[in-house]
Amino acid sequence: MQQVGAQGCGSAAASAPARPSGPRRATSGTSSSGAANVRRQQGRRAAPPTRTAAATVEAAPTRATVDTNQRSREGAYEAALVEQQATKIDPEQPALADALPPFDPAAETADVAIVGAGPAGLALAAELAGQGLSVALVSMESKFVNNYGVWLDEFQDLGLTHTLDAVWDDAVCYFKEQELVRVGRPYGRVCRRRLRQHLLDRCAAAGVRFVEAEVETASSAPDAQQAELHLTDGRTVRCRLPVLASGVAAGKLLRYEDGVPPVAAQTAYGIEAEVAGYADNYPPDAMLFMDFRRHHTGLYDGTASRQQPGKSQHGSNGLWGTEGEVPSFLYAMPLGGNRVFLEETCLVARPPMPFATLKRRLERRCKALGIKIGELHEEEWSYIPVGGPLPLPDQPAAAFGAAASLVHPATGYSITRSLREAPAVARAVRVALDEQPSAAAAVRFVWEALWTQERRRQASFQVFGMELLCQLDTAATADFFTTFFRLPASFWRGFLASKLSSVDLLSFAMLTWVLAPPNIKAKLVTHFMADPSGRYMLNAYTGKNREQWELPAGSSSNGSGSGAAQLPAAAAGMLALQQLVQAAAERAA
Repeated sequence: MQQVGAQGCGSAAASAPARPSGPRRATSGTSSSGAANVRRQQGRRAAPPTRTAAATVEAAPTRATVDTNQRSREGAYEAALVEQQATKIDPEQPALADALPPFDPAAETADVAIVGAGPAGLALAAELAGQGLSVALVSMESKFVNNYGVWLDEFQDLGLTHTLDAVWDDAVCYFKEQELVRVGRPYGRVCRRRLRQHLLDRCAAAGVRFVEAEVETASSAPDAQQAELHLTDGRTVRCRLPVLASGVAAGKLLRYEDGVPPVAAQTAYGIEAEVAGYADNYPPDAMLFMDFRRHHTGLYDGTASRQQPGKSQHGSNGLWGTEGEVPSFLYAMPLGGNRVFLEETCLVARPPMPFATLKRRLERRCKALGIKIGELHEEEWSYIPVGGPLPLPDQPAAAFGAAASLVHPATGYSITRSLREAPAVARAVRVALDEQPSAAAAVRFVWEALWTQERRRQASFQVFGMELLCQLDTAATADFFTTFFRLPASFWRGFLASKLSSVDLLSFAMLTWVLAPPNIKAKLVTHFMADPSGRYMLNAYTGKNREQWELPAGSSSNGSGSGAAQLPAAAAGMLALQQLVQAAAERAA
């Protein structure tokens, strides 16, 4: 929900020239800066499968299940357009080799080798080198081709407002006809060139060095002091600790939990263009965060703005017969004059909504609104894998950003979180190198600092929310988000930013229940009782998920102490919530 990029379409879009990309919501997603740096899986383009109501969870995933999740992370049947988006060119951004001094793998050993030069990788590299560690950045030559949209207050907290090229004082939403919802929170568009230059300047000043290469595998002996990154050109990078920040492609090198709903995806198709008629439909001084009104079908050209609640010629507010339809919404940024970024987004679906469907919906929506498209500046395809299993602690390498599953499962948010957490992860890496006896032990230390049990509880709640959204039709989705933005700002802002504790999230759930209409109450009950994500969340809150791995004797949880202290409260709260839901289900029966 944070990536402002446009995503995919049919043959016309596939043949579009590679131009600098338009604005994209804040997530690492499948950024070219990372995904190209670990060799991807190779597979055939498959037809999109039909949508199912609920995910199937296997107790012990087979190799086929693991491969399916990784194919989903890398774009599934839209992989060609995902790759086209990732390999766009921006000649105004400097080459990595020109911005950073070289690292010689044959003659040197680094303290830390970071794979990937996206926002997460560069931010972590700068933090580590700033602590006096020698850092090798391993990446193919790449640019930031995805722009990002962020909440202004979050970038102010990071001291990054100078990287914004547009700011709106408010964001607005439409969930029903003639009902404007003002979010009351300023929003900004990140200039990808400014952000990349800022991060490269920090890396150069701190002494980060660069080697242009693609990684094949990572390895280390159990008690070895060093790890090795084996490159596709036959060279080897040696380091005390490797970190994968190469986006979703890193998943092929990692091990994941069992018994978790599979990976889903947020997809979007967008254009940046000169348009006529935008201000006749939307406030030109605010960014459009979500318009879930079903204007993409069933309306004559130019009639959407005249639709009235309860007066649709199609009945049921225009939603008759849409019970099984996967919803999508319009996201837009007015950029001054007649220039607007328009994006049709499917928040989350499994299988992903095809780019061709999103493009058709955007075209039809614009016609219904009377918005006429003139000169096209940019066409964009956005594919953000979300949810799925979390990484286990025992890995051949540490990871960060989207490679470490830091993308919010229910929203797609990632980049702000990665930039915010880079200093803490860098401190954990420094402690690991100072205190752990081997490279493998240091890697585990970092994973446990990154994914404490408390954070796994939070992620399980977010996965539960994502799976619920996967199953809501257009009408229920509108009801859900109407309720969501009625919550106190501290709740919905905290949820979007991954800042609520596991106990806070239970309060969030209970207040949502109180404010929700009867149909959403019923869906929450059945989802918690019957969907595999409810069981996954219950296991995480009660600690049963930890049975999948064993902590070595005497090892520390490295920052999960607070999470361990919260476990009794979180577990008790979850069990109490389970009892309330069961009682509600019995009353309904």
